[in-house]
Amino acid sequence: MDAAVASGKIGFDPGIDDDQIGQTSLDLRLGCRFFTHNKEGTSGITISIAKGLPDISGLWDLHELEEKRGRGMDTWKLKPGEFVLGMTHEIVHIPNTLAGFIEGRSGYARLGLSIHQSAPWIHPGFRGPIFLEIKNSGNYNIELTPLIERPCQLSFFQISSPLADDQAYGSDAGDGFQDQERPAGR
Repeated sequence: MDAAVASGKIGFDPGIDDDQIGQTSLDLRLGCRFFTHNKEGTSGITISIAKGLPDISGLWDLHELEEKRGRGMDTWKLKPGEFVLGMTHEIVHIPNTLAGFIEGRSGYARLGLSIHQSAPWIHPGFRGPIFLEIKNSGNYNIELTPLIERPCQLSFFQISSPLADDQAYGSDAGDGFQDQERPAGR
């Protein structure tokens, strides 16, 4: 994996530090953008994915944390039972020859923190930050600090045949999460 990162085969913006790279995965940092359900505009709404997912962009409120002058980063406090979407700090560029797999780290899981609920596969050709589905299943508040926390790990798998550019993620109009900035995609 070191060679693939060093050669630029797998890209990260901003770049990653050497201590983020492990033997079989690399750790991604928590970014500064968090999304919570918009409680005012969503009461009484029923959503059925089987009947076709509607435009869900209005279901989310964006919260951006910032660095406090000389006092470090703001933190996100996740109360027991709360759910939030958080973005990775790194924008990931996966080539057509690899697939990625995102998973939470055990140190966070042992606190009752689920970092990624579902959809762990990152398809060949994907480009963008990764949205983390974060839920506190513990009995106490957990503070998350952007740019310092490394709550998830990303592994890569070589696929048997590289995908052609017109088959890679982002080549189809329905691939709405390419270069995502919001939970509803672009």
